[in-house]
Amino acid sequence: MYCSKCGAQLAPQAVFCASCGTHTEAAQTAVPSGPTPGAPSPGDPPSGAPSQAIPAPGGGYAYLPPYWQAVFQKFDVRPGQMQTHWNWPAFFFGPFWYLTKGMPAKGAMYVAAIVATAGFGLFLAIYAGLYGAWDYYLKEVKGKQLW
Repeated sequence: MYCSKCGAQLAPQAVFCASCGTHTEAAQTAVPSGPTPGAPSPGDPPSGAPSQAIPAPGGGYAYLPPYWQAVFQKFDVRPGQMQTHWNWPAFFFGPFWYLTKGMPAKGAMYVAAIVATAGFGLFLAIYAGLYGAWDYYLKEVKGKQLW
């Protein structure tokens, strides 16, 4: 059982999430005793339906640290609309931050802009500070490497 707000695992009879304090519904606290022999698992698609990936609890990014889960939950409020969230590590370490977050194409474009403009491309640090978290959200949640 997982918290619908933060994605933390809940105790079987929990009334509140131990991580974020969100009230859990009575229906959510019921724990099934086990699968019925021959019955499909809850994550199985209906017979005849194409299989689809089931998102992880917490919006599909519950595996991320709580900081990123909180940032991504704010982005989920207005999906599809580009949003800002100031990111100091992305501001100071620009291309290296993009590389460590698994976005080598954006890191390479960052370096290319700095080299092509003889160092004046450092203004991209402001872009990285403002939109680095959004770029990371697009990569982790939407599966996009570039805009």
